Amino acid sequence: MRALVIRIGALGDVLLTRRLTYSLRLSGFRSTLFAPARHATLLQADPWVDGILDSEAPAFSAAFAGCWPKSLGGFDAAVVISHSHDLIAAARGAATTSIRIDPAPVREDAPVSLQWAEAAAALGAPFTGVMARLETRAQEAAFVGATLIHPGSGSPRKNWPIERFVELSRNLERAGHKVVWIRGPAEMGLKEAWAGERIDRPSLHTLAATLAASRLFIGNDSGVSHLAGAVGAFTVTLFGPTRGEVWRPDGPRVRTVRASSGALDDIPVGAVLDAVDQALETG
Repeated sequence: MRALVIRIGALGDVLLTRRLTYSLRLSGFRSTLFAPARHATLLQADPWVDGILDSEAPAFSAAFAGCWPKSLGGFDAAVVISHSHDLIAAARGAATTSIRIDPAPVREDAPVSLQWAEAAAALGAPFTGVMARLETRAQEAAFVGATLIHPGSGSPRKNWPIERFVELSRNLERAGHKVVWIRGPAEMGLKEAWAGERIDRPSLHTLAATLAASRLFIGNDSGVSHLAGAVGAFTVTLFGPTRGEVWRPDGPRVRTVRASSGALDDIPVGAVLDAVDQALETG
């Protein structure tokens, strides 16, 4: 059976569909993702994903007006993670059965990735185990065995102060870590308050391979953190205004540190160092 999974969003939003598509696979479905290809192409490495339909391609503009291309219909089921009535209408034209899922969490005691899978339970039971690592191309890694730090995110309010990241990096270097900074477009404009090796604006495949080959990754609630978790890196993610219990990366080796006040400024460097030690000790 064929399933169409619609998730229009940023990198982290798209990666969080992996548990849903794997749950569908266990019920006999192979999934096609309708999502921004610039975020979703990596998911073609998952053997239960048949392909990616680029939601940003002009050929699919009608889907955002409620019309699905007839030549690409014939799905047995469609799952729409969206508030958009037009995308829901398009899904009804694409598949025999359609399910709409609210992208926002409905409770705070379970990861949203699991909540999405649960919301599609009419198609099959949600997978509750540990997700398999997302496969990467090892030869594309820019560094091997490095401790990677990504100090940014899609929102300044979700960023731990850069000065704390710098202090953290110095502590890690004294403990024998080779620290490498990841800078994307948002971080390129930041004042250069840190020194050391870095990888600037890597391609998605290079970034995924570098994360998979790392000793450790530390970052804020961001798409890069979700990618680190998905590829199986030791991942420490810092949460302030968002809840780690809900928005944590869906990966086998993820730890979260959250400011109970909701203010990232309240997370001390020592708490992150403790999380690093616990992650590496537990394996």
